[in-house]
Amino acid sequence: MEPLNRRAAFGLSPKTAKRTGLVLFVVSCLTFVAALTLPFVPLPLSGSVKAGLITVVVVLGELSFAASLALLGNQYVSRIKSYVSVPEAPFSSFFLIAGVVVWAVATVLLRFVGQYLLIPGNTLLTIAAFVGVAMLMVFLTNVLYRMKHIRGSDKLLAATLFALPGMVLDAGTVFFFADVYPNMLPEADFLLAAWLFWGYSVVLLTGLISLKKLNTPT
Repeated sequence: MEPLNRRAAFGLSPKTAKRTGLVLFVVSCLTFVAALTLPFVPLPLSGSVKAGLITVVVVLGELSFAASLALLGNQYVSRIKSYVSVPEAPFSSFFLIAGVVVWAVATVLLRFVGQYLLIPGNTLLTIAAFVGVAMLMVFLTNVLYRMKHIRGSDKLLAATLFALPGMVLDAGTVFFFADVYPNMLPEADFLLAAWLFWGYSVVLLTGLISLKKLNTPT
């Protein structure tokens, strides 16, 4: 009955409905990527026009995604889901959202004060920045672990989920360094990349160190 329902709703044959649904699904994925990268791409557009363009892209992506689900039906949606492994731990959403929030706050702070924190050639300040972010990440992750009562091997999954959004999003901020951080010296791009990589490494280490302790014989 599912192909008949699609044909009745859209006036398409089952084969055409399937192909169109797959194309729209790909379009929705591409619009999601475009919405994330457009803010960092230099375009000959004013800020308001660029914001409007991003809004249009997001709406187009949502409509494409909804239409693709309607055309593909439950059978193909389930098949698409089978290729994606999503952790089923009850704390997954919490740490993913926390990772996005921390990334956003850190990005805004760097946009305004990054020029005072990461200065190429200032060795003492660089050491302080690296030590400081390490201490901050250890403190923050342990607070989050305690909030959600994370113990043992679950810490590694929680740490990975927490670090992942920032690692993905900062690939864009570092690539478009001059546009995202015009307040910082151009030579500071490599320093920022190393500082971010160090911070995410410390987050992951908070999960690995816990596993190490569990495996240490008493």
